[in-house]
Amino acid sequence: MPFNPRFTSRSAALAVAAAAMCSVQAHADSTIKYDVTPLAEQKQVQVAITVDHLSASKDVTVRFQMPVWMPGAYFTGNFATGISGVTAATSTGKALKLTHPDANTWEVGANGANGIKLTYLVNNADVEAVAGVPRRGHIAGPRTYMYVVDRKTSPIRLSLHTPVGAKLWNVATSLDPVGAQVTTTGGTPPATVEYSAPTYDVFADAPIEMGNFLQETFTAAGKPHYVVMYGDYKNVDKAKLTDYCRRVAETETAFFGGAPFERYVFEFACTSLGSRGAGGLEHLGSTEIGTVGTVNDTVRSVIAHEFFHLWNVKRIRPFVLGPFNYVDPPHTANLWWSEGVTSYYGDLLSERGGLNTREEYYKHLSQEITSLQNNPARLAVSADQASLRVWDANNSQGFGGLSYYTKGELVGLCLDLTIRHETNGAHNLDDVMKALFAQVKQGKGPGFEEDDIKRTINRITGKNLSDVYDAFVRSTEELPFDRCLGYAGLKLTRKEPPVKQAETGLRPQFDRTAGGMMVGEVIPGSAAEAAGLKAGDRITSINGNNDRRAIGMAMFASHPGDDLKVEITRGGTPQTLTLKVGSRDVYTYTVEADSAVSAAQSAVRDAWLNK
Repeated sequence: MPFNPRFTSRSAALAVAAAAMCSVQAHADSTIKYDVTPLAEQKQVQVAITVDHLSASKDVTVRFQMPVWMPGAYFTGNFATGISGVTAATSTGKALKLTHPDANTWEVGANGANGIKLTYLVNNADVEAVAGVPRRGHIAGPRTYMYVVDRKTSPIRLSLHTPVGAKLWNVATSLDPVGAQVTTTGGTPPATVEYSAPTYDVFADAPIEMGNFLQETFTAAGKPHYVVMYGDYKNVDKAKLTDYCRRVAETETAFFGGAPFERYVFEFACTSLGSRGAGGLEHLGSTEIGTVGTVNDTVRSVIAHEFFHLWNVKRIRPFVLGPFNYVDPPHTANLWWSEGVTSYYGDLLSERGGLNTREEYYKHLSQEITSLQNNPARLAVSADQASLRVWDANNSQGFGGLSYYTKGELVGLCLDLTIRHETNGAHNLDDVMKALFAQVKQGKGPGFEEDDIKRTINRITGKNLSDVYDAFVRSTEELPFDRCLGYAGLKLTRKEPPVKQAETGLRPQFDRTAGGMMVGEVIPGSAAEAAGLKAGDRITSINGNNDRRAIGMAMFASHPGDDLKVEITRGGTPQTLTLKVGSRDVYTYTVEADSAVSAAQSAVRDAWLNK
C-alpha cells in the first residue's frame, strides 16, 4: 500500500528538517564546488565534486548520493545506473577509501583530510560531436549531479569547462553567472564559465544547454527571457515561436503581478521533421520542451503550461515537493492541481491574453472532455488517487489509466465555474490560486498541506463547499459538465452514433530502468487480459517490430479483429502471445455557446473569459 501523505505529521517532517539543518550547520558557509567537463566524442560528462573544510577527525565519512527521480517527472529513473569510474582523493591527489553501500550511495573516508574530491563519469550523456569537433550538449541536473548527503543546503559553485576542440561553445542556463559571460560567434570560446546556486535544489533544477544553438531574447515584467533552440532548427518558425513565448510570459506574469525569477530560459529541442510538439519539464527559472518541428497550437499550449509552473508547483507547491528527498520519492494527492490545474490556466490565460480566440478555447475544452469521457478509468480512479499512486504506475501521468492532467484540468474548470456561481461572481479560482501563493510566501515558505486547497476554497467563498470538492476530486462520480458549463451559458452535446475504435487494453510504457518497452498496465476485461498479458512483462516485439516507436505504431494502426503477435519476456522466460484487438465506442463532445443565454450567464462567461 502506498504511503498516504494525509496521515503525515507536519511537525515530524519539520523536526527532521531541523535535525538535517543542525547536521550541516558547521558547513553553512562552505561552498561545494562542481567541475563539469563534457566529453563529446565519448558521449560522457565528467563531474568532480570538491568538499572542503572538513573536520580533522579521521572518522569523518562523506556520503554522496545520486537522485533516483527528477522533480516534475514523477517516475523513478534510477540515474545511478548511468554512473561509472567513481574515484575519491584528497585535495592533494592522495587516493581515499571509497565504498558503495547501496545502488545510489557512495561513501568516502576522509581520513583527516581537510578537503576531498569525488570524480565520476555520466554515460550516454546528451553531448554531440561532428567529425570529432564538439557541437553541443545538454545537462539535466538530477541525471548528472550527485549531492553531498546532509549538505543540500550548502551554496554551490559550478565551473563548466569547454570541451577540447570546440569551435563554438555558448551556454544557456538560469543559474546566476559568476563574472561576465561571453557569447561567441567564432574564434576560441572561453575555457571555463562559472555559475553559482544557493542550494543543491536550485542547482539541480537549472538545466544547461551548451555549444552551438540559436538564441532569441525579449523582456517581460522587466526580466530577460531567452528562447534557445538547439538541434535541427532550420525549418522552425523562429519568429512565431518567440512570439508565443513572449505573449505567454506577458500574460502570465501579469496574472500574478510580476516575475519570480531573475532570468528565464525556454529550451527547445528542434527537428526539421513534422511534430505535434512533445511534452515539457518545468524548472525554477527555465523549461525544457521537445520535440518542436511545426510551431502550432499544441506547442503554444505546452509553453503556456510550463511557464505557469513557475508559480503552480515550483512555488505554490504541496508540502512534500520541496525541499526534495531525491531517494524516496514524495507522495501527494494533489498532482491533479499541480499539473491539471496548471493546464487549465495555461489555456485559459492564453484565451484571455488573445493568443487564442474564444471559439478555439471551446474547441480545446471539447477535446479534453472527449478524452476524459471516453476513458473508462474515470469511473474507477479518482483525481486524488491518480495523483497519490502515480509512483505505482511510474509514468508521470497518473495511476490506473487516469491522467491527472486531463481530469485535473476539468476539475479546475468545474471548480472555477462553481465558485463563480456560488458567490454570484464575487470570487473565482483565480482568488484561490493567488491566496495559496500568498500562503506559501511566494515560494519562500513551506508548501501547502494536503487539504489546504479545499480549506482555501471554503475560506475564499465563505461557504462550505467541501462536498462539492470531494465529489470532484475524491470520488469517481461523473463531473457535472452540463451544470457547470450552464453557469456560463455554454452547452455540451454528444455526437451520436459513436465511432468504433480499436482497443487492446494494453498500456505499454518505457522501462526507465532497464530500457526497452514493458507492459505498464492491463485493463481488466480487455483483449490484453484475455491474451494473458500482465503488468511488468517486457515487450520484445509486436508483429516483429522491436523499435520503441514501431511498437507504438503497430498498436496505433491496428483495427478491431486484428491479431497482434506480442513477444514478451516474463521472469526471464520468453513467450509469444496473440492479442486479438477488441473495440470500444468513442463519442465526440462539443462545447458551444447556448443561444438561449441569460444576461446573468453572459456576465459569468465574460468575467471568466475576460471579454
